[in-house]
Amino acid sequence: MEMGMGMMKKMMGQGGGSPMAMMQKMMNQHGEGAEGGNPMQQMMGSCMAMCSEMLETMQRTTALAAYAQPELHQLFEEWLAAREDEVLHRIEQAGSQDPDALAGMLSLSSASVTVLLARLQNQGKIHLKAESVRAS
Repeated sequence: MEMGMGMMKKMMGQGGGSPMAMMQKMMNQHGEGAEGGNPMQQMMGSCMAMCSEMLETMQRTTALAAYAQPELHQLFEEWLAAREDEVLHRIEQAGSQDPDALAGMLSLSSASVTVLLARLQNQGKIHLKAESVRAS
């Protein structure tokens, strides 16, 4: 720990004396980054972009929460159960089904069908099987 503190004091002594001065010195250094710019500024830019994206997601979630009434939850659960029954019925008829084919039959997205399949597996109603995707 002392070695780290000594190194920090030495570097701060060369750059101005305060942590803020050291930060400013680091920000003004022009090293070779991935795109040739200042790597510290690139890192700060990506951190700011991530924070902005998180804030937008939180705002969207908050806006949707206004519509999250108990009766809507109940309606959604009923709709979900009906879709699960439909997926299970199609699988029982055919013996097995491709998720993309199910999505087309049910007019749902592949992502929605994947959620339904995962729920059915968690309930012990089906077994999922994974295959590797071969590049052509």
